[in-house]
Amino acid sequence: MDNMEAKLVEKSTFLWTYPEREVIKHVSGDKVIFQCKLADELEHDKLIVEVWTDITGRYHGHEMHLKDGVYQYEIKCNNTGFFKATFRWRHNEHNYWHWLYGPDEKDFAEIHVDPAYIDESIVYNAFIRFFGQRKIGKSGKPKFGHSGTFDDLKYRLDNLKKMGVKILYLNPIHPIGELYRNYNPHDQFPAYMQPGSPYSIRDYKAIDPESAIDRDHSQGPHASLSDPMKEFKELIKEAHKRGIKVYMDLVFNHTSHDFVLQRLHPEWFLYKEDIKSLKAPYIYPEDLKKGKPWGDARFTMCPFDHGYWWEDAAQLNWNYRIPDGENAAPKNPTIKEMYTYFKSIPKYWIKHMGIDGFRCDVAYRVPLDFWRECIYESREFAKKEHPKNGSITGDVVFIAESYVDDIRELLEAGFTAVYGDFSNKLYTVETLKGYLDYMYNISGKFFPENSRFFIFPECHDFIRNTKKLLGQLSHDQVLSERANKSRWVITATVPGIPMIFNGFEKLEWQPINLFSYSSIDWESDRDLKKYIIKVNTIRNKHKALQKGKYVYVNTNQGITSTSQLFTFLRILEEEGKKREIILVCVNMDIYNKANMVQIYLNEDSGIDFSKKYVLNDLLNNKKYVREGKEISIILEPGESHIFQVIQ
Repeated sequence: MDNMEAKLVEKSTFLWTYPEREVIKHVSGDKVIFQCKLADELEHDKLIVEVWTDITGRYHGHEMHLKDGVYQYEIKCNNTGFFKATFRWRHNEHNYWHWLYGPDEKDFAEIHVDPAYIDESIVYNAFIRFFGQRKIGKSGKPKFGHSGTFDDLKYRLDNLKKMGVKILYLNPIHPIGELYRNYNPHDQFPAYMQPGSPYSIRDYKAIDPESAIDRDHSQGPHASLSDPMKEFKELIKEAHKRGIKVYMDLVFNHTSHDFVLQRLHPEWFLYKEDIKSLKAPYIYPEDLKKGKPWGDARFTMCPFDHGYWWEDAAQLNWNYRIPDGENAAPKNPTIKEMYTYFKSIPKYWIKHMGIDGFRCDVAYRVPLDFWRECIYESREFAKKEHPKNGSITGDVVFIAESYVDDIRELLEAGFTAVYGDFSNKLYTVETLKGYLDYMYNISGKFFPENSRFFIFPECHDFIRNTKKLLGQLSHDQVLSERANKSRWVITATVPGIPMIFNGFEKLEWQPINLFSYSSIDWESDRDLKKYIIKVNTIRNKHKALQKGKYVYVNTNQGITSTSQLFTFLRILEEEGKKREIILVCVNMDIYNKANMVQIYLNEDSGIDFSKKYVLNDLLNNKKYVREGKEISIILEPGESHIFQVIQ
């Protein structure tokens, strides 16, 4: 190495690179363009510059080409999984490579490649107990022993397919713990008749028998003799036949107090004499000599999160984010064994049922290094088990519940998507725009590039959309239709993975009865299914709504709590194809007409304003010829335009 070269290496020959030492997200079929710029003083005509990556299956150096002062190389992501990349260069007369950070993998950038279907998918969340619950008799009340089952869901799979659903997500379907089981004191059933929360899990590798009653007698005439695992397998098989993937819920922050392994592994839990106290001291194993109840399931501490106690659950001791106590909590001496057990759970369902993905409850309270291991191992395991396990693609996806905690860290740990507080931002244009600017890295660099979000107007954790927006008027059918129509158009057309919750299409307004039985009135004339089918068909047909760039469009109403129109563009430019532009206008005001509201397009829209253009409303097939940057919009309360811009 000559003196000039040595000095340049010392001052850093790499001026910038893409990607840097960070995580970027892609899906299979995407092209990754690697770029780097080196110091001008180098003899570029004598340099060999490579991107060093395993994205093609094994580590290999790919020679980059100099264009406009920047070295570039393009690789198509044909495989899903986790890959790494860095840069290196050498003089063509020397064998010594100069690395960006060094040849150690821990310093490389990470590239996470997820299955392409995730951008194209609409999710339906079925809470089995409520989805199939039947109202019996003139009273309209549920009858004992008539909880919703897998067969009820199987019966409605064709309806879900018509709605454009490609992923079926199930809340927990496992046996529920009995110790400190929670109940609804205002329920029509007494406490001892209520099943409790499915998030208080007694056995992760078993099925709740109530969900698996053989209602269609596929296993013979005696429903009581049915095998719960066979019933679940039948549901998955029928869903897969229709091209619908099935996701399960993983609840790893806590178990039920009487968890099946609690006696065998008491050290996996935390113990206090007051199990709902942040001040009470932790009990240690050696305190047994003093008569303290370490290891007693009745004294397993409850989880405490965001100001709430979950008294029907027992906090697992992950040696991570432990709730406060008068003293320090004891360390879990068999944490590695606990990691191994919990990593085995998704593998179990992948192997035996061909499960396609997992939504991970309270993911931010479980160690990130556990998630990295669990996700990586599960994805590799799923590829090996496919197709003998009956899965559709051999890929498995993990989605994290997060709200506001550790979103970036969870995405970097390997989650395909996270979900936060989108549902609670659907009140006004002001709150929604601010949140989307945050989600999409518009107002700052908060998340890895191309991060994905799981979005929905309502779920089991939040009040119903109609109740949220209408309060005491949530029973009003006209207003409920406006509320759900407007919020579904937004959810289905902004970037993200949109989800329909259990009964949203039936304008359900009663709160989710997490601890007892409830039902959906499928025969009610309160029904948005046809409208949702229309919106979902538009989304499934137009790739710009699946993966196009999001650009907010300003109006003369400004961005305030009283603004009516939420307006934005989705723009997709693909090599060799004509640019696709979709303009979405939603009147978020469900009481008042938006009359002659001006929207202001600009050069970011991709429209050539020197020419006329056509706005083709995909919701009603009406066409409007326009010119210029300003457009006047008229929309009835809660209504929308989804314009395809044709030029």
